[in-house]
Amino acid sequence: MQFGWIEEKCAFFFSAYETLFTYKGSKESVLVNLLEEVGIRITIPAAKIAFLTTEMMIPSKGYTIKSAEEKNKFWNEFSATLVRNCGIEDKDGTIAALVARRFRSPDIWVAYPDAQPALEALKKRGCLLGVIANGEHHVKETLIKLSLAEFLDVITISEDVGVEKPDPRIFKLTIEQFGLRPEKCAYVGDVPEIDLAGARNAGITPVWIDRNRLARKIGDINKVEVLTDVEFLFPIIPYKKDK
Repeated sequence: MQFGWIEEKCAFFFSAYETLFTYKGSKESVLVNLLEEVGIRITIPAAKIAFLTTEMMIPSKGYTIKSAEEKNKFWNEFSATLVRNCGIEDKDGTIAALVARRFRSPDIWVAYPDAQPALEALKKRGCLLGVIANGEHHVKETLIKLSLAEFLDVITISEDVGVEKPDPRIFKLTIEQFGLRPEKCAYVGDVPEIDLAGARNAGITPVWIDRNRLARKIGDINKVEVLTDVEFLFPIIPYKKDK
């Protein structure tokens, strides 16, 4: 519940992964199912350990703004290490190549049930809507495939602009093209240190989507557990380009 004077909002931006869409099942089940297709069986717990180990060995931060060659190198190294951490022998790299291809595909994602209704409700109220995400071109492909792109006025991907969240520049680059003042905007994301901190440093009001109910509150940041509650956090006015 909000009290007192609150700045009106006319534009809402969202993170992509784990905000608008998520893995079909889980990333572990995606890996397990892929390996089963080639006759290899591992358990979900084993896949979870393999992911945790690999992510500690090969951090993904910053890879989306590298060159195409460097991105491919990252994925090849990550996938080969993941396969190895699953205890799988892959001398010719065939399995690692399959893993890299699968995890860069839009086919492994599913929209959250509240994503489309939330976007549709805000769009009907005249809001400008967009996505600001760290990722590669398949983010856009996924949004199109999941029928979410039709509600969006802009999709800003770190690969395209050369800067990743939490750098405030990726937020500012997005709102400036629409003549928006940051205080008229809200940004909804699931990772406080990346999404919320980045938005706040750009002067945009952050909203935490806490689907797993991890905490009651983080400071004075607005929190929702379903996206359809976002429209009730602020007074809303239709978007009109600021002069």
